[in-house]
Amino acid sequence: MKSRQSGYTLVEIAIVLVIIGLLLGGVLKGQELIFNTKIKATYNLVQSMSAAFNSYQDRYGALPGDDTQTLVRFPAANPVTVPGNGDGLLGYGNCTTGVAVSENCMALYELRLAGFITGTYTQAVTAPFGGPAFPAAGNSNMGAVGFGARPILQFNQNTLTYKAANAVDTSFDDGNPTTGDWRCVGLAAGYNMNTPDVTIAGFCGMNL
Repeated sequence: MKSRQSGYTLVEIAIVLVIIGLLLGGVLKGQELIFNTKIKATYNLVQSMSAAFNSYQDRYGALPGDDTQTLVRFPAANPVTVPGNGDGLLGYGNCTTGVAVSENCMALYELRLAGFITGTYTQAVTAPFGGPAFPAAGNSNMGAVGFGARPILQFNQNTLTYKAANAVDTSFDDGNPTTGDWRCVGLAAGYNMNTPDVTIAGFCGMNL
């Protein structure tokens, strides 16, 4: 007796292809939703840090980190605070180690002691796209784009992709990395969207 060969019909193959397409579309859509959520969270992080800075200044009449009276304000702090020099500016240090006592890193500790943000000592906060973010003066690593000495929230190098940095700028600022409230340095020619998934080698920051 001849054996009858069985196989998939065109209709069955079409159904499988449709299911695969729907699954792939769902995955891609989910990735885009996650990306957009991180963009919004990046902006919200800047806004929450700005609110913390303003609340500290309203309460104590001094810029966190630059405050000269922290030993009086937080006598029980352990480790003890390192008072600032009161010049109205933020001295710069790298807050990624969590033990830096420069004014900008100490600002994080004082905001935590005052109850405005959470976290440990002078440790940088974790940015939505990963990597550290911490307050700084705009003339530290960002001076090349004309921020001046205004306090900013700095996002460290090699943490934001060109696509992410551009998305924050176009969503919440002017889309230009050298002007506005969101600026980046170390970009050869603006946001290189030919390599959107490559992290920028410079820094990005936004006014507080």
